[in-house]
Amino acid sequence: MSDSLFRELDQVFSDIVNTFSYGGRNRLGIAIGNALRRSQQQRIRAQKNLDGSSYKPPRRRVIRTQQGIKFVWNDQIRSLKNWKHEAGRYGPRITGYDEDRGDIRTFYRSDIERYLEINTRAVSRPTRKQMKMFQRLATYRFLKSKGNANGAVVGYEGMAARIARIHQFGLRDEVAPGVFVEYPVRELLGITKADEQMIDGIITDEVMKAQRFGR
Repeated sequence: MSDSLFRELDQVFSDIVNTFSYGGRNRLGIAIGNALRRSQQQRIRAQKNLDGSSYKPPRRRVIRTQQGIKFVWNDQIRSLKNWKHEAGRYGPRITGYDEDRGDIRTFYRSDIERYLEINTRAVSRPTRKQMKMFQRLATYRFLKSKGNANGAVVGYEGMAARIARIHQFGLRDEVAPGVFVEYPVRELLGITKADEQMIDGIITDEVMKAQRFGR
C-alpha cells in the first residue's frame, strides 16, 4: 500500500474519531496508549530496534580477582582475596576478603602462625552470563502511558528519560569525572508498521462499538 493511500486512510480515521463523543475519544486514547506501552515493553524485552535488528550488546564485564593468600591463624586455615598490607595500631596487618566468612577481615601478621600460599598476581575473567539491557526501563514503574480524548503518549520521565534518550539517539555521556562513553543507538521507543496496524485495529473496533452502542 502506498504512503499516499496510508495518509488518506489516516485522514479518514481522524474524521471518524472526531465524530466520537468525548467519552469515546477518551476511551480510545487510553486503549491506544496501553496497547502501545505493551508493544514497546515486548520489543525492549526482545532487545530489538524498530527495524527488527537486535540491540548492539554491551561490552562484557570483566571481573578482576586480585591476589590470594592462605595462612594458618589460631590453628585455622584462612584464605583472603584482594588482600593488602597496612599499618595497624598494634603493628603490620593484612586485610582482605575472607572467602570462608564472606566478609572483609583483618589479621595482624604477628598472629599468623605460617603462610601456606601467597599469590600476588591479578586474574581477570569475563562474566559468563550476558544480562539483557533495559529490563527495569521496560517495567510499568518507568515506562508511562497517558491516554485521553486528545491522544496517547508513551514515554519516560526524570532520570529514566535521560537514560532512554542517550541510548535512543546513541549519544555521548560522562560515566565518571572526565570519562566519556559514546553509546550505540538502541531504540527503546517508536512506532513500527505492526504498531500502526494495531492502532488501526483499535480504532476500527471502537467505530464498530460506537455504531452498535451509539457512543
